[in-house]
Amino acid sequence: MDAPRSQDGRPNPLIPECDEPDRISHDSRRRRQEPHRAVLRATKDLLGEVGYQRLAFEGIARRAGVSKATIYRWWPNKAALVIEALSGEVPLPPLHETGDLEADLRTAVRLVVDLVSAMPTCLILPALLADVIEDPTGTGAFAELIEPRRASVVNLLERARLAGRLPPDTDTSLMVDIYSGTVVYLAAVNRVAPDEAVVDQLVSLILHGRLPVSRDLAPADRKGSPSGEVGPA
Repeated sequence: MDAPRSQDGRPNPLIPECDEPDRISHDSRRRRQEPHRAVLRATKDLLGEVGYQRLAFEGIARRAGVSKATIYRWWPNKAALVIEALSGEVPLPPLHETGDLEADLRTAVRLVVDLVSAMPTCLILPALLADVIEDPTGTGAFAELIEPRRASVVNLLERARLAGRLPPDTDTSLMVDIYSGTVVYLAAVNRVAPDEAVVDQLVSLILHGRLPVSRDLAPADRKGSPSGEVGPA
């Protein structure tokens, strides 16, 4: 197609050729996306440098080369921004059903462990959760991070229930909430993600109703009572 021409019939270099709209549209989208990516990069960098509580939109805007108004246009608060910045650190892997329910559930629990163990998630988790609870506008971002992982596991457990590998009256949704809540609680309190021994204990609790003491930790070394014992003598 011929290039657009000016009134005197000569090609007008200021008017793009009609066969280039895709390239122009792509370049425009890329220019719009770059400030967004710059804000996410600045957020992750500053989290490592100053921590969550000292992180401020002013510093992020200065580091990213954008205005505070630009950041507020995309994120309602600091919690929502941090959640999106960290979500890219832990992509959601596919959860393949193997037919071995115990192995599949162990993989599912690790999804949550991997999420909270992504640095610096463990260190900022208490303050982040407090902000999400205090300001409901951050709840949506937190749900967007958690819900895809939760839904994939609920679907896996539902298939196991329908296939008879779980009791027919099993509340698979509550099952996922039980181990997810435990992992998040332990990470928030201890500032470190649960280890494989805890993963094994959670799987045993969910599937068999048992909570065996970890072989790596003697009862006297466990926290929970003044005497150090797990339960009554």
